[in-house]
Amino acid sequence: MFKSKVVLVMSLLVMAGCAVAPVAEQDTELTGFKEKPYLFEVVRHLYRWYMDESDVEYTTSNDKFEFWVRSLEYQLDDGDSSKFGEIVMPRLGIRVKVKQADYTIEKLNVVVKNDTFKIVNVERIAIDKAGKVPSEYEGVTVDYKEMRDYLFKTRKDVSFPDDELIMRIRKTARAELLDDLRKDGKEIPKSNPVIHISSLSPVANEVWVFWEEGRLMLRFASDIDLSNPLVWDHDEMSAKAFDIDTQVVVSMNEVAGSNAYMTRDQIGRALFNCIVLGKRVVLTPLPESKK
Repeated sequence: MFKSKVVLVMSLLVMAGCAVAPVAEQDTELTGFKEKPYLFEVVRHLYRWYMDESDVEYTTSNDKFEFWVRSLEYQLDDGDSSKFGEIVMPRLGIRVKVKQADYTIEKLNVVVKNDTFKIVNVERIAIDKAGKVPSEYEGVTVDYKEMRDYLFKTRKDVSFPDDELIMRIRKTARAELLDDLRKDGKEIPKSNPVIHISSLSPVANEVWVFWEEGRLMLRFASDIDLSNPLVWDHDEMSAKAFDIDTQVVVSMNEVAGSNAYMTRDQIGRALFNCIVLGKRVVLTPLPESKK
C-alpha cells in the first residue's frame, strides 16, 4: 500500500496563500459562518463533494431553504483562540462543523490564523425535517431559487494555486513519489508522471491530488492558511492516500470501523473534481527527482 509522507510544504502550499475566486453574484467578502454569502459557499462545496441527485430533487418544491447555525465552545489550550461553529441543513439531513483557526505552533514559530471559518467535518444525520428550530440554534432562511441559481452559475468555477506554488507542488510531488516507490520496491515509471489537482475552496482547507499512472488518490488537509515562507523548512506530516484499485468499496458497511477506504461514490466525486474540474500537471521523469 502506498503510504506517502509528504513534506509540510506541499500540504500547506496547496491549501494556503493561493488566490481564491471571489464569491460570484454576491459582491461581498465572506463574513461570519452565519451569514448568507458564507452559507452559500458551504452549500457550493457540498454540492460539489457530497450532495447527490436526490438532495437536489428533494428541495426543488420549496421556496425557502433553512439553516440552523450555532457557535460551539471547546476547552482549548492556552494561547489558542480558535472559534468553532455548526451548520445544520435540516431538509438535507447534513451537519457541517467549521473552525476559524487562531493559534501558534511554537516549535515551528508559525502563526495559524484563518480569516474565515473552514469546514472540518461533514456528516449525514437523521433529523425531523418538519420540526422547529431547536432552542440552541439560530435559524437562517434564504430564498431557495436564489441559492439554486448561484449553485448552477458557479458549478464549473475553479481556483488553483498560482504559478510559483504549482512549481513547488511539482518539485515536492516528484521527490515524494520517487522516494515512496523506492521504499516499497516498486518499479519506477519511465514516463513523465501526471497528477491532477482539485480546485481550492474558500471554505475548506483541503485539496485532493490524483496520480494518474499510480492510480492513487491523496487528500491533504490542514488548519493552516499560509503566507509565511518559514514553513517550507520544517518537518514532514502525513497525507491520506487511497489506492483506487484496493481501497474502494460500494458501502462503508463492508469495512465497518475502518477509515482506510472510500466508497465508489466518494472516489467518483474525487476523480471528477481532480480530472474534469481540476488542473493537470506533468512532472519531470521520476528517476531525475532529487530531495
